[in-house]
Amino acid sequence: MGFAGDIVQMNVGQILQSPFIPHVDLTGQTIVITGANTGLGFEAAKHFYKLNVSKLILACRNMTKGEAARKAVLASNPTFEGKVEVWPLDMSSFASVLAFGDRLNSLSRLDAFLSNAGIETNDYEQFEGHESVITVNVISTFLVSMLAIPKLRETAKAQKRPTRLVVTGSVMHIFAKYQHLVEPGRGRIFSSLDDEKTADMSGRYNLSKLMVLLGVRQLADQLDIGTKQGQGDVIVNCVNPGWCKTELFRMNTGGLGGKIGLALIGRSAEDGGKTLVHAAVAGKDTHGKYLDACRIKPESTWVRSKASIETERRMWLELVEILEAIRPGVTRL
Repeated sequence: MGFAGDIVQMNVGQILQSPFIPHVDLTGQTIVITGANTGLGFEAAKHFYKLNVSKLILACRNMTKGEAARKAVLASNPTFEGKVEVWPLDMSSFASVLAFGDRLNSLSRLDAFLSNAGIETNDYEQFEGHESVITVNVISTFLVSMLAIPKLRETAKAQKRPTRLVVTGSVMHIFAKYQHLVEPGRGRIFSSLDDEKTADMSGRYNLSKLMVLLGVRQLADQLDIGTKQGQGDVIVNCVNPGWCKTELFRMNTGGLGGKIGLALIGRSAEDGGKTLVHAAVAGKDTHGKYLDACRIKPESTWVRSKASIETERRMWLELVEILEAIRPGVTRL
């Protein structure tokens, strides 16, 4: 189908297919959402609360904004008495991510973990020795996800049903310049992306979401190994919320064309939040898959090509090496 076909598919999904709220009752369940004080995470939190989730944890960098979000979530379903908590999480700090991950162990159960926090910027900056978008959107996203998996597995085994790990991706992965992953030599993908002299920050968000999608595919394979060995079954998927009118693009609107496109076909944050809810309750058929408009969709043409396989594996091995340096043993699933 090629790149042109990818564009057609994106527009059809955005215009003709509307996200929906699954008809489920989440009584008794515990759900955690990162990046939950604004945008998609916040809207998803309100949807979850209306579905009777018993315990909802909003992971936020700014605790003041997090508390305001907590009150708004409670007000969205005033007759319900579920518990909503705000936990601090700064995805630009590995120490914060590790502390948050350790705190997850205090939960009695964890039914779904939504790794949703992300940034977009055209400005080059480093967090924790890596370019900022790669640190937050890729390294910390998979670090916090890995830290959540033991509790997800424990819950799945105790409840005798799968739990879910949802990673927020983006349709923008189809625009990513994948050559930035293909061309660096072995062991050089992340170091190449960290080089300020060659960093293409205008396309960095798109590339980070391509890396997320490739990582989810590899993570699904790793989780399958543990499941076959008798550990709890965890379903992981990558959800595209669609092109949504949120604060994410406040630093990079995509220019005049981006502003016009967003105004014409952009989804509301409320609709985007529905896609996160769907992914958090979706079935085994979504494991390792890319979701859009609450449906399984094909990834970009390049991601589905044989040419991507070697790059995906190389990227994953490098990512595992980085994560193991942050906390030894964290990727042993």
